[in-house]
Amino acid sequence: MITRSRTRHIEETTDPEEAEGRKKQIVAPSAIGTKRQKVSQARVKPSDELLAIEGGQLMAATEEVPKTYAEATTRHDQDEWKKAIASELKSLIVNKTWKLVPKPAHQRPIGCRWVFALKRNEKGQVVRYKARLVAKEYSQRHGIDYEEAYSPVAYLNSVRAMLAKCGAEGMEIEQCDVDTAFLYGELEEEIYMELPEGLRELLDLAEAEGEDDVVCMLLQSLYGLKQASRVWNETIDKQLKSMGFEPADADPCVYTRGEGEDECIVCLYVDDMLIASRQKAVIASVKAGIAEKFRIKDLGRARFILGIEIDYDMERRTLGISQKAYTESIIKKFGQENAKPCLTPLEPGVQ
Repeated sequence: MITRSRTRHIEETTDPEEAEGRKKQIVAPSAIGTKRQKVSQARVKPSDELLAIEGGQLMAATEEVPKTYAEATTRHDQDEWKKAIASELKSLIVNKTWKLVPKPAHQRPIGCRWVFALKRNEKGQVVRYKARLVAKEYSQRHGIDYEEAYSPVAYLNSVRAMLAKCGAEGMEIEQCDVDTAFLYGELEEEIYMELPEGLRELLDLAEAEGEDDVVCMLLQSLYGLKQASRVWNETIDKQLKSMGFEPADADPCVYTRGEGEDECIVCLYVDDMLIASRQKAVIASVKAGIAEKFRIKDLGRARFILGIEIDYDMERRTLGISQKAYTESIIKKFGQENAKPCLTPLEPGVQ
């Protein structure tokens, strides 16, 4: 079913401040074509970075999204953004992502920042305000704050091949994502981070003399760390293998288990999963097994992933994919709603 053998990965680069002026590189998923994609996290804007991390609901950034913590907490919809910020901080605290310690003399703490996004459904409608605390990975130093950063993600060809197989064979396709997935991986390195904006207010920390030297010592992985995606991939890979799944030789992010009526396929794109089987009970058991280790959101039948809408009719065994909402969001971003359409490719001789 899967023919490609190269392993795709997210490439980490250098300080974006040093890379200022370079061409920012973020290639959106496409429902057609087979080009390999590259996402350079250090060369994209904060709002784009979250979209690169959140593969399941990839949408173009718009002017609606705040760029900074200060902007998010002072604009007209500040209540929604404050709820999102508080929810993220509480999740980090519950997961014991860090502990507060005095600032170390032997190691410089890395910075962090807030990244905001609007999560949308297949029609492009806003369904959730999202705030993510992201480490400033460009301030990490190799050999001190991290060693390896490589992590695979599923090929889009694998996603399309899986959807085609399910449509042809009448398999159920459901979707789930892991909430704050990168926070489940345990770090091997000793990393200190500055206090995030909003934490003092949430915990009612005093700013008395000496108290401002408190920093976070990271115990768990965090979005934005160079090694975060690698640590998460190792964690979910271990869990799926413990449930009897084996990764495909051609794509390490496509897992299979069983045969015939018991066959089950899991396609993993960072923290988003497509789960397919001929029996709903099999899919339910897989979700339950994943939920034993991680907190997941059950999204039901797969309808939207990587900016791709899925239109599936099991009775007729037809399955179609499109990127209407994604395309419309790009048109809106560049103010081309009233532009005249043109044929593509253009007629020969047009200049």
